Amino acid sequence: MLWIKFRGTVSFEEAKWRVGRFQELGSQQELFVVADMTENSGYDVEGRRYASENIEPEWFSAIVYLGARLIHKAAAKGIALVQRLRGKPTTPVYFVASEEEARHLLARLRSTQEPPAQHP
Repeated sequence: MLWIKFRGTVSFEEAKWRVGRFQELGSQQELFVVADMTENSGYDVEGRRYASENIEPEWFSAIVYLGARLIHKAAAKGIALVQRLRGKPTTPVYFVASEEEARHLLARLRSTQEPPAQHP
């Protein structure tokens, strides 16, 4: 499980770094990610484009957005749309309002899903 707190606007450089970490970790084992968006103001245009074009759904079991506002929900749905247009499966995405709700959701998801796939 990976818990990330986003602060301020995500730049192209930060998006590139985060995608690299997702690839590094997710290529070994699918990730459950909680993205805490309570202090985030969004992505800059290039960062959003880079993330949507380079994130692979195979890296994730699920992504849970904590405290997401409309801008975050639109970005998450945009990434899912790009994945569909590329012929890729989409990553299950959830939106929650509190840390407690995120923890309960993760516990439920982890108990009902098959063990995460191990990648060679």
